[in-house]
This record gives sequence, structure tokens and C-alpha cells, in this order.
Amino acid sequence: MRHHNPGHLLRREWPRIVLAGRGTIAAIAALAVAVLLKLENPYWAAMTALIVIQPTRGLLFEKSFYRLVGTVIGSVAGLLLLLHTKSPIVLTIALSLWVAACVGIGNLLYGLRSYAFLLAACTGVVIAMSGYQNPPHLYDIAFGRIACIIVGIIVATAVTALFTPRHSGDELVDRLGRITGEAAAWLALLLRQGRKGNLVRREQDILVEIAEIESLLDDAAAGSSRFKQRRRHAQSLIASLLSLLAVGRLAGEQLARQDEPDLRHGQWRVLLARHLQEAADRLASSSAIECTAQMTAIAAEAQAHLPLLGDTLAGIVASLQSVLADRSTLAEAPGGQPLNRFVHHRDWREARRAAIRAMLVIAAVGATWALTGWTKGPLMLMAISIMISIFSNKEHPAGLVGKIFIGAAIGSAIAVFCRIVLLPAVTDPLTVGAIIAPFILIGVFAMQQRRTAVTATDATLFFIFVTQPGVAVSVAPIDLAIGAVAMVMGVASAWAAYRYLVPINPAIRMRSLLVAISRDIERLAIVDSNAGMGKLRARLNHRVIRLVAMATRYDADHLTVVAGGVAALAVAGSIQRLREALDSGNLSPVAVEIIRETLSRLSDLTKHRGNAAQVLESAANTLYGVLEQGSERYNQSRAVADTMRDAANLFNGSALSWTGRRAQCPT
Repeated sequence: MRHHNPGHLLRREWPRIVLAGRGTIAAIAALAVAVLLKLENPYWAAMTALIVIQPTRGLLFEKSFYRLVGTVIGSVAGLLLLLHTKSPIVLTIALSLWVAACVGIGNLLYGLRSYAFLLAACTGVVIAMSGYQNPPHLYDIAFGRIACIIVGIIVATAVTALFTPRHSGDELVDRLGRITGEAAAWLALLLRQGRKGNLVRREQDILVEIAEIESLLDDAAAGSSRFKQRRRHAQSLIASLLSLLAVGRLAGEQLARQDEPDLRHGQWRVLLARHLQEAADRLASSSAIECTAQMTAIAAEAQAHLPLLGDTLAGIVASLQSVLADRSTLAEAPGGQPLNRFVHHRDWREARRAAIRAMLVIAAVGATWALTGWTKGPLMLMAISIMISIFSNKEHPAGLVGKIFIGAAIGSAIAVFCRIVLLPAVTDPLTVGAIIAPFILIGVFAMQQRRTAVTATDATLFFIFVTQPGVAVSVAPIDLAIGAVAMVMGVASAWAAYRYLVPINPAIRMRSLLVAISRDIERLAIVDSNAGMGKLRARLNHRVIRLVAMATRYDADHLTVVAGGVAALAVAGSIQRLREALDSGNLSPVAVEIIRETLSRLSDLTKHRGNAAQVLESAANTLYGVLEQGSERYNQSRAVADTMRDAANLFNGSALSWTGRRAQCPT
């Protein structure tokens, strides 16, 4: 049994052991520097050194920067609140409003900017509560918090940066090239056989891969101003690929109507499909850069038969050229503005709920502390403020905080044991560091394991916080234990708030996205400017991507939701085509009136969601009935009627997942 051999296990785990060793050295070194500088609460430096360690150098630098920004803002806020507030009740109200404001803003932002606001929220509470318990050292506590963060960042960077790889983004660029090839191959099959067989599943797989790539772009761009520019072009390519899926759905409906005896042998579809497959093969190989000229020719070829498809392919070529430019070194970002906009989805509803949740929890625990005078109340407030803010923008915070609760309980119990049994009379900092180092090493090693990463991270951080190395602890063992229990109770209270008070889970977030997508469709039906429509479609793109990414992770029947996402993109494309037809001025007055009435009814989709397909089908049939074959406007009006019927078919299919019935995720 080779896998049970100690030597084999050591070789397998050696990289993680090395990483754990570096993390432990960084934490102990940061603690030592903070002690030498006589900073207040020097253990904050050790905790920071562990928190900022990241898998890539760019993330290390960028998270360190935003952690410092959030700490400075929160420390200043906590200091000012405590200076101007003496009453525990008033202080509780002020802190609940501060945390609610920061959490609300943090839930509207993305990435590490969001992290800065969420950190500012809990830091304000930590500084205020620490200062309230020790008024003579208020300024030292606020300054010490900031200084310890700086020390932890510098030490962690010095110890780990040289061994942390740089994320160049090459892998994502390669994946974008490959998924573009997959999309071209999918389109080739669509032209050959229509939307049959396994083509639907391939379409869904492409969308899932696009969503995964998009979710990794921020990490790839962290710490790299050059790749941040390239990221915008990558997002433009993603938007173009989403448009291709939408246009492909519409083209599939149109080609299905053309499969009549006199059109079945049209050679242009065969030739275009062959050229697309050739381009797909080249994109899948190392010849991706050289195939853009071929793709340009294919776009021109498609333009002659399916103008909308040709325009979409041309957009993909332009975005692909920008993304692939200088792909080997990424030394210079491509110039010019991206072809397609990419507007982030902002969930105002869930941001408000997160702010309300945070305000209620801080107010309830703070009021309990203020009214009862419980001496451990500030510790509970510190713990709950961290949990209710930092994790508020996660998709499934209750599940995450549940794991953290286990880690907090384990770490706190071990810390109490260390303080009572191993460190009762130890004052020498070197001895304290030597005693706690093995515990930190075990914790950091467990942080490298996927299954135990979350639990081990907070077990280690709670261990350091409760042990408080570098501080002369003079509390009775029972008080130390009660304080640890109060902090663990804070974590449990945050879990209850996420689970029951103002619940949030993947199912709720997905339903919010589904509602937002429906409202985007409504707004598209009433917007009367190209700029407004472009912005709405750019935001719809990101909402669909977010929906698909979440469904893939949490919904066992996620393919239905994915199909609904593709249909949403195609319906948006149909509405845009109707708008363009109105603007063209080539329609008969009757056709114009039918389109306006249809768009008006679609603008109230939330009330007519169940019969949206009937609205479109009825409008298409009405328009077919008034067409005068041979008239000057026949072709244009017939194309509009076809578009209405295509959209009706999409509503009759997978777009019904908009009701949210498929978003039944585990809570």
C-alpha cells in the first residue's frame, strides 16, 4: 500500500509543509517586530501576516493594499466614534449605522475594493470596543492596529513574495482562445444540422466555461496594471461570445424555417460551416493568432446571408485580436477602447438586506451589552462584526460561517489551554513564540488542504487572538474561558443571522438575478436610445454570467438555468432587432403599430411572464396576416414577424426558468 508509506506521504505533502513553514515564519517574525516596536496588541501583526498570504504575487500586493486602506478607514472611524460618544447605547447605534453603511457599499462592489469596505466596517467596531475597554490607550490602540497591519504586510511580503508565483494571465488567454474555437465549432454544427442532438449541451458547456473564465479575470489582473487593461478586452471578447450564442439561437430558428425542399441544398451553409470548423481547429491549436484573418473572411462571408451573425463574428475577431496581442509576454496592453462594454451586475436588493442584517445584529448584541453591562459583550461584538461584514457578500455565508464556527471553537479551546497550561508564567517573548509556533504551523498546514482550509484558517486566527502573544495577560482562567466563549457566541449569532434573521443563500441570490434579468428585458422593451440599450445588454451579459456560474456550483439541475440564460440573451437580441426595425423607417404603418404594441406589453413582463410567448406569437401571426407579398416593405416586415416568432419559441422553452423554480439550492 504505497499511499500509506510515510516516505510517500512526506514527499506528497512536502510542498504544503514548506508553505506552512513560510507562513509560520512570517507570523512569528511579524509578531517579533511588533513586540520590538512596542506596538499595542502586537498579535495583530501575526494575524495580518497569515491573512495576506496569497497564491499569486499580484494578489498578495493588492490584498495587502486594500487591507491597509480598509484598516485605516475603520480605525479612524472607530476612534472618532469613541471620542464623541460616551454612552454605550449611543455608541451601539453609531456602530450599527457605520457597519450597515460599509456593508451596503461593500455588497455593491466587487473584488478587493469590496473587501476594503467590509474590513472598514468591522475594524471600526474592533477599535471602538478595544478603546472602550481601555480608554487610556485609545490612541495607541488605533495607531497600533494600523502599524501592526503595516508590519504584517511588510514581513509577509519579505518572507513569501519571492516564492510566490506571478499570475501572468497566459492561461486565461489560452482558455479564451480555446473557448472561441469551441464557439466557432458549435456554430459550424448549427449551420450543418440545426439545433439538434448534443448541440444544446455543447452550447451550455460553452456558457459555463465563459462564466468560469470571467470569474477568474479579477484575480489574474490583481497587482498588474498591464493586465487590467487587457482584462477589459477579455471582457469585450466574452461579451462578443455571449452575443454569438444569442445570435446563434436566433439563426437556428431562422434556418429551421428555411429547411424547405427548395432551400435544403443551399451550398453557402455547407461552405460557411466548413470554414468555421477550420478556424475552430486553428483556434484550438497554437495557431490562434494567425487565424484572425481567416475569421475576418468568415465574418464577411456570413454577412451576405445572415447580417446579424456576420456583425457578431466581426466583433469577435476585433476583440480576439486585442486579447491575443503580445500574448507571450503581456508586456504592453493593446491600445484603444474595447469593442463591447461590460457592466457589472449590482444587486441593490441584496445590498440593502445585507445592510439591514448587519445593523440589526450589531444593534441587538450592542444593546444587550449596554443594558446588562456584561464585561465580555465587547468581545462578542468584535467577533460578530467580523462575521456579519466580511462574509456578507459571499454566495452562501451561512455555510461558510458554520465552518468558521467549528474553527473558532477549536482555536479558542486550544488557546485557552495554552494560556492556562503552557503559558501561565512565561513572559519571555522568544519562549512564547517557540511555544505557539507548532500550533500555528499545524494550522497553516491545514489551511493548505481544500477540505479544511476555511475551518483551519479561523482556528489559527482565533488561536492567536485569544492567546494574545506579546501581551502580558493577567486575567483569571475562568475569565479567559468566558471571553473565548463570548467570541464563539458571536460567530454563532452571525450564522443565525445569515440563516434565519435576514436569510441569504444561493437560491435567494439566484432568484434576485432572475428578477433582475426579467427587469432588464422589460427595460430593453422601452428604452429608445442605442446607448441605453447597449448599457442594458452589457449589464444583462454579466447577470447571465453570474447566474450561470452560481447555478453550476449550487443547482443540481443547473443546465435548465444555463439554457434559460442563453434564451435571455437571445430574447434581448430579438428586442434589439425589433428596435432597429422601427428605427429603419422601412416598415408599413401597420407593422410599426404591431411592434410598438408588442414592446409595450413586453415592458410589463413581470405581470405577463406566463403569457409573454403568447404575446409574441400573436403579434407575429397578426403581422404575417397583413403582409402584402411583393410590396416594397415585404421583406423587412417578414423579417420582423420571424423575429417575433423566434422570441416566442425561446419563451416557450428554457426561458421559463426565469420564474426561479429551478433555483432550489442547498441552504
